[in-house]
Amino acid sequence: MIINFDRGVVHIDNMRLCFNEVPNGSKDLQPGHYSVEARYAHAFGKVLPFVADHGWIGDDARCAIVLGKVRGRANVAPHEHPVALLVERIEAAYEAGIPVLAEIV
Repeated sequence: MIINFDRGVVHIDNMRLCFNEVPNGSKDLQPGHYSVEARYAHAFGKVLPFVADHGWIGDDARCAIVLGKVRGRANVAPHEHPVALLVERIEAAYEAGIPVLAEIV
């Protein structure tokens, strides 16, 4: 399974999921391919996607990558639904023995 991050839009296996952004004060995402897994994030109190060498994906500005359904004038409005869908897809892929990669363009 490929999770593609390209120009602020997230696709899973070529199907659009949502918008994304790197919160203020964070470094830009480095292009490349990175492994992804769903892990329990103690700081957030729930299971979130974790991208190797980048960090957590979530609906909180403390995450390395923030997901949301709507892009406002200044940024993406964080939303938990795309995060939950992404966790669900990652867990299903791992149960099926399918590796999950993030492709950052």
